[in-house]
Amino acid sequence: MTSPHLRPAYHIAPRRGRLNDPNGVFLSDDALHVHYQYDPVFPDTPKRTGWGYSRIPTGGERAWRPQEGRSVLEPVEPYDRHGCYSGCAVPLPGGGVELFYTGNLKEGGRRLPSQNRVLLSGETGSPESYRRDPANPLIDGPAPGYTGHYRDPHITPHPEREGAWRMILGAQRADGTGTAVLYASGDLRSWDFEGELGCVAVPGAREGESPLMIPEGYMWECPNLLRMVDQEDGREYDVLVLCPQGLDEVEEMLPENPDVFLTHLADPDRCGYLVGHLRGTTLEVTRGFSELDYGHEFYAPQLIAAPGGTGGEAIMLAWMGMPGRDDIPTTRDGWVHMLTVPRRVTLRGGRLYQEPLAPRGAAWTTRLGGRDARIALRDATGAEVVRLGYDAQAGALSVSRLGGAVRGLDRGDGNAADTRTFRAGPGELTVLLDGAAVEIYAADGAATASLQAYPDGGWVRPEVMS
Repeated sequence: MTSPHLRPAYHIAPRRGRLNDPNGVFLSDDALHVHYQYDPVFPDTPKRTGWGYSRIPTGGERAWRPQEGRSVLEPVEPYDRHGCYSGCAVPLPGGGVELFYTGNLKEGGRRLPSQNRVLLSGETGSPESYRRDPANPLIDGPAPGYTGHYRDPHITPHPEREGAWRMILGAQRADGTGTAVLYASGDLRSWDFEGELGCVAVPGAREGESPLMIPEGYMWECPNLLRMVDQEDGREYDVLVLCPQGLDEVEEMLPENPDVFLTHLADPDRCGYLVGHLRGTTLEVTRGFSELDYGHEFYAPQLIAAPGGTGGEAIMLAWMGMPGRDDIPTTRDGWVHMLTVPRRVTLRGGRLYQEPLAPRGAAWTTRLGGRDARIALRDATGAEVVRLGYDAQAGALSVSRLGGAVRGLDRGDGNAADTRTFRAGPGELTVLLDGAAVEIYAADGAATASLQAYPDGGWVRPEVMS
C-alpha cells in the first residue's frame, strides 16, 4: 500500500475493489446494517457490480465504527448477470428483513431491468445468508412508455392502504426525460403499477435553495420517498429525495455581495429533495428543489425512518463518489470510494437538517457568526489541501479543494482551486477529516458539503484564520 493514510477509519470503504451506492440499510437494536454496491475485482477485470455488507455498532466503545465488510450478492442469475444494482431493505412487521434490488441485463444493445427480492436468514440483526426469491423477477421490465433506465426500488409502508407497501422507482420516459413511478403490493411479491409520480407546485409554494422548482434531466436515479414531521409546525410532509441526471450548472450572484457567486448543480449528476403532500400519485410541492449536499462527492443517498415510527427523524448515508470518477489516487492501492458517515436527518421549516453520527471525538467544531472567516484544512506537510471561506455579509460558505487535492479528478492542472459556494448562515460548523474523506456541516446542519481530498501524510487540526 502506497498511501495508507488515505484509508478512512470510520467511513465504510472497501478493503479492495470499488464501492458505490448505499443499499439495503436497516437498523437493529444495537447496529446499523449497511449494504452497498460493490465490485471486489475492480480495477483488474471488467465491471462486475454486486452487493457488499458492513455492520456499524450504534453503542459501546466501537459506536459508529464500521466492521470489516464482505461481499454478499454476486451477479450470477440470468436476470442480473450484468449487475446487482441499487435497492433497499424492508423490515417486516413480524420480524426479519427482506432486500430488493434492480437486476441489470444487457442483450442486443438493450438494457433489460428487473426488480428482485432477496430473503435474509440468521439471528436478528445479523444476516448470515442471502437467498433470492424463486419467483424473481417480480417486476420484469419497465411499464409501457418507459425505457430500460428503470431502477433503484425504495419501499415503505403504503400511506393509503393499511398493511400494504409502496415502491418508488427511478425511471426515464420514452422521450428521454426523467421521472419516477409508483407500485403497490399487499405481500411484497405481487406488484401493481400505480402510475407515474407527478410533481406539481401548489399556489404559494416556496422556492428551494436551487433555481429549479422541480428538476428535469434525462433520468431520476435513487429516489427515496418518506413521510416526515416538520419539527417547526408539527405537520406531516412527504419528502422526495432524488438524483436527477443531466442538469446544467447555474451560477447566481448574491445581491448582498456582488463578488460572491453561488454554485448550483455543479455536476450533471446531482442530488436534492422536494417537500410536499402526496395525493394519490401526485406530489403537491410546497417547497421546491434544494440540493442535499453541495460537496464535490455526494450521490445516491439512502434514507430510512429512525426508530420510533413518529416520522420526526430519518437516518441517511450516501456515496462519497460520483459517476465516472474512478481515476483517483486510492486506485493505485486497489480500492476506490467510500460512504459518508450515517447522518441524522430532521425536517425543519421545510428544510432538511443533517447531523453526523460519528465516533466520539471525531468531529472538529467552531462557530461562525458576524465576522468573515477562513479555515485551512492542512496536511502533515503544512500544505493547505482544503480551504473554507465564510462571508458573513452574504451568508455564504465556499469550499475549495486546492493543489494536489484535485489530482486525478480532471479538474485542470492540479494547481487551480475547485470551489463550491453555497448559502450557509451563522451557526455551528462541524468538520470530519478521516483519510481521504472530508465532511462539512454548516449553519447547524442546514447545509453540508462532502468531498474526497488527498493529504500528504494525513491531516492536522483545522486552523481558523479570520
